[in-house]
Amino acid sequence: MAANTRRSSNSPTLRQILVLLASGPLVAAVTYGTRFPGVEWDDDNWHLINQRFNPGHYQSRMSLANGYLGINVAAAGPFFEVDTPVAGDNINGWPLFDTRQTFATIAGFYDWQPTTNGSNYPWLYQYGGESVISGIPHWSGLYVEANGAMLNASVNPDDIQDFSSTLDMGAAQMSWSYSWKPGGRGEAIKVEYNMFVHKLHVNQAAVQLKLTASRDVNVTVYDVLEGNCAVRSEFVDKKYETGSPSIWSAVRPGNISNVTAYVFSTLKAGTGVDLSTREQAEGVYGGNQSSIAQSVKVNLEAGNTVQIEKYIGGASSDAFPDPQAIASAASISGASTGFAGLLHSHIQEWESILTEDSVDNFALPNGTLPSDRNIQELQITAVTNPFYILQNTVGPNAIAAAGNNTRLGVDSVPVCGFGSDCYAGLIFWDAEVWMAPGLQVSHPLSTQQIIKYREEKFSQAQENVKMAYSSSQNGTGKFSDGGAAYPWTSGRFGNCTATGPCFDYEYHLNGDIGISLYNQLAVTGDGDYFKDQLLPIHNAIAYFYGELLTYNATSDEYVLLNATDPDEYANNVDNVGFTTALIQRHLNDTNLLNSWFGVSQNASWEEKSSKLRLPVNEETGIILEYATMNGSISVKQADVILIDDLLHYNNPYSLSDLDYYAAKQSLNGPGMTYGVFSIVANEVSPSGCSSYTYDLYGSQPYAREPWFQFSEQLFDNFEANGGTHPAFPFLTGMGGANRVAIFGYLGLRLFIDRLDVDPSLPPQIPRINYRTFYWQGHGINATSNQTHTILARLPAENYTLPNANSTYTTRPIPVTLGTRPGTFSLDFSNPLIIENRRIGDIQTVQGNILQCTPNLYSAAPYLPGQFPLSAIDGAASTSWQPAYANETSYLSVDLSSSSSSGSSSTTYHPIRAIQFDWGTSPPLSYQVIFSNISISSFASPFSADMLPYIVNVTSSSNVSISQPYDAQAVEQIKTYKGNQTNVTLENVVWSGRYVTLGIWGNSADRHVNASGATVAEWSVIRADEAVAQGGDGGKRERERDVLRGVGRGG
Repeated sequence: MAANTRRSSNSPTLRQILVLLASGPLVAAVTYGTRFPGVEWDDDNWHLINQRFNPGHYQSRMSLANGYLGINVAAAGPFFEVDTPVAGDNINGWPLFDTRQTFATIAGFYDWQPTTNGSNYPWLYQYGGESVISGIPHWSGLYVEANGAMLNASVNPDDIQDFSSTLDMGAAQMSWSYSWKPGGRGEAIKVEYNMFVHKLHVNQAAVQLKLTASRDVNVTVYDVLEGNCAVRSEFVDKKYETGSPSIWSAVRPGNISNVTAYVFSTLKAGTGVDLSTREQAEGVYGGNQSSIAQSVKVNLEAGNTVQIEKYIGGASSDAFPDPQAIASAASISGASTGFAGLLHSHIQEWESILTEDSVDNFALPNGTLPSDRNIQELQITAVTNPFYILQNTVGPNAIAAAGNNTRLGVDSVPVCGFGSDCYAGLIFWDAEVWMAPGLQVSHPLSTQQIIKYREEKFSQAQENVKMAYSSSQNGTGKFSDGGAAYPWTSGRFGNCTATGPCFDYEYHLNGDIGISLYNQLAVTGDGDYFKDQLLPIHNAIAYFYGELLTYNATSDEYVLLNATDPDEYANNVDNVGFTTALIQRHLNDTNLLNSWFGVSQNASWEEKSSKLRLPVNEETGIILEYATMNGSISVKQADVILIDDLLHYNNPYSLSDLDYYAAKQSLNGPGMTYGVFSIVANEVSPSGCSSYTYDLYGSQPYAREPWFQFSEQLFDNFEANGGTHPAFPFLTGMGGANRVAIFGYLGLRLFIDRLDVDPSLPPQIPRINYRTFYWQGHGINATSNQTHTILARLPAENYTLPNANSTYTTRPIPVTLGTRPGTFSLDFSNPLIIENRRIGDIQTVQGNILQCTPNLYSAAPYLPGQFPLSAIDGAASTSWQPAYANETSYLSVDLSSSSSSGSSSTTYHPIRAIQFDWGTSPPLSYQVIFSNISISSFASPFSADMLPYIVNVTSSSNVSISQPYDAQAVEQIKTYKGNQTNVTLENVVWSGRYVTLGIWGNSADRHVNASGATVAEWSVIRADEAVAQGGDGGKRERERDVLRGVGRGG
């Protein structure tokens, strides 16, 4: 099997794709700027290059991991760092509320403690404590002392010049380069750091330091194991070795006496370093007893580079019976192999995992990215998002290299990975629903550990059913043997705790696990493994669900009581919408799976499924979150719309659900919601391109400079975001964004008996070559342009998973296209060419010339996620909202189009009407102008030098409010209806190349510092189908005369 081998460019499939979609010659590598100042993207090599030094802030730090070892390092280098408070805050979030600082740990290194600083249900502590991730000493520090100054995380920024740091995602390597002037005086020393955490040999990591001086100087280098990182751990032992240049420290997780972790560090140095000066060092670390350091003297000669390396070995007894021996051998053998040798094998393994074809590619056929910065950023996150999650997984090669150690790869993926203790390192639904799906289809062998974790905790989940007595489900004899209940949060034990109850809370977790198990079968085709290991879990969850439901004899229906749906703002309510639909699917799927695998079906599950009813408001046609929901609801995160995203549910209310709940999302919710809206919008919207708007909304406002790691929140300041200390780096949000292209634009839905896609690419995206994905264990490529999508089977010798379904080794794969009729066949010799659903070309307002136009410009700053393109995406559920009401904000749409030769042309239209849906906050005044010259060339569209070139089409300084706020109607559930202004022009006005809207004020908020008005949809409507064609290459004066003369009615 070579399922992760790089795809050959000579593959017949790719040749056919290129013939269909390609045009133009290939060009040389290009580095792209980003919206983050000082940050560039090298698309050919997958490098993020940062030239801004921003120490003391968690957003600037990087986490590196290999699925077993994980560490977070400072902006200045591979150092331990404590956050500098911002607005008085350097606190981690729930449930720890401890100090934000760099973190290092080993997978599964959980403690036991009676309580945490935060919990959902504190009274559950009487039944048992919590299991929280513990730290190990921070192991990557190589400090430098010169002229009485220390180079570590606390270095004076004024002493750093020519700073550059690079994250190489093709090699999973971090590097820093800068000049350091110790103490701000004397000659600067050139400093370079490189580090990686070995992807194949999971017990190993390496750090390299290079020093170059322009004058002879003596310095001291310190190899530090910083014990202040070992939070919630107990000191066991440490030692400065005399027989080798090694130090080590050992800790155990709090109150867990049978688990110990060892961290070894061995120095290796080149010419100029006198190892005979090596000695144990004091005073360069914090007060934690597990800290230890060693130092060496270094004689820097002018112009010569000195190289010092440290080789890490780490292991705990959770996975290794003799962790001290394993860690020691890993450290010493690493030093023997050397940095280059270790890096080579590390890169080889990493390149076999994050292959070029395993991520979505937005490049044009000539290899360059479109000029649109939004698409360039989608390309960046198409690489960064899978990278950040995959580095927290252990693959089959690593397990084999560790002697087929089955204790590796069983720890799932925490919310922020192994370089952070956010959310106490606990495992949530985040792993199954948000992180796994986008990678499960492309990297099922890596995401296997998410499945394995639930396997590991299955016996405890069966025991958890006995905890029903501690809940409202405490009726005598209600639950019997056979069920399994997983807790909301889970660490070492998987038991029901105060942060993670099993009852009276988010029961949907169990069904979320069921979906993940089902998807694993659909993707891998490994039926034997599923039947033996996963089908029993699927059945036990169904058994639990069947007994959990309460029968209402009056209505002859079953209902779920006292539950919480994904929207955690609405706790402990009855008949929750998403979970009810999920239970229905799970019961039906379990019987179906049982029939396929020759296991007896359960008739009671079929009966209960048939008698489940979702709460629906028939008047508005929406599914309610819960039976007693009213219109005042504010939704924390995606909830009801997950029904359409995850459940393959026959939902007649899909579109109204989408529009209604889009307006109800809280700005303080976590950053994975809008990826769901994008996927569902692409599936159910009859027109427009709001899926693209939501795609950007689910990514850009949450990505932080410089590394495009996601924050949990729109705003990191807890005073501005509702009191949340954001989780970071928020892998949940990155996983949510990583789902959009494959499940949204390609429309992939996972079924076991067929491959189902339904592609539709928004007009702004010219092309996507999707990540290689698997169905029943067989590799498939899909590539879309605006009009068509090609599906092609990839060569079996390189793209067949172990234990794939052999039925399709020679037979065609059955393909369906969403709700379109017919079943098609996909074989090796004949790629399938599919016509896209071009919903972006279908006008929401007939005759609107602006809808989904890809070229638009606005210099006005806007609120996070309230993009200018929202005003013309054909959906009133999205809005443009400038940041400031007290200045005029302009949005200009360029109606020209470019040909393949590079020339451009404009189609002119006779315009009779202008329509606005202002959304919730109309402006106090507006104006619409036409021109043939971009407003970006002028200070203002109404400046004196601009006036000769424009037509003022319509304006008003008295915008009426058609939907005024009604406090009495807040709790009523109503379909969306925004404030609208419709303008019919007295005379036809011909459009120019540019159509510009200016708005000022905010009628809903007249405070001095108010945010700007909202524009939900702006339509410029043709008078008829007649058009005038004009080339932009013609004389500007003649075009201007035509525009002005005809536009003013002659």
